[in-house]
Amino acid sequence: MRAVTMAVTMMAVGAVSLSAQTAQPANQGQAVRQATPAAAGATIRVQMKQVGARYMFEPANFTVKVGDVVEFVNVNGFPHNVQFEPTKIPAGAADVLNRAMPNRMGPLASPMMVQPNQTYRISFAGAPVGTYDYFCLPHKALGMTGRITVQAR
Repeated sequence: MRAVTMAVTMMAVGAVSLSAQTAQPANQGQAVRQATPAAAGATIRVQMKQVGARYMFEPANFTVKVGDVVEFVNVNGFPHNVQFEPTKIPAGAADVLNRAMPNRMGPLASPMMVQPNQTYRISFAGAPVGTYDYFCLPHKALGMTGRITVQAR
């Protein structure tokens, strides 16, 4: 009986733990800098959108600190992605970015985002300081580009 009680308790704890890991709040609105646990740094939200005939990141140019996370939010005008210019990032940054970018469609390139409010997060933990030029592959020729400046913490 004690073994059964222990097994049921462990399954319940595991279910609560799993639900806490998969639950994600729906965040919408303007680009914001949100506090997250100290070890993770801050989260900077960047909207990917179309306004009239213009495609843009909002904000397009901004500053983060090593350890911050940038969350790209697909608002409208998709498909969008985030891709870094390999010749316009600091030395050593490509390896850090490639490790921080899940489900890449290529080096330094996020997957295409096609759903409204879909998000893609890139951690700058361990990233070299400097400037990182990035763009949306489908809309680069239409000016959907930006620059992230990474500063020491």
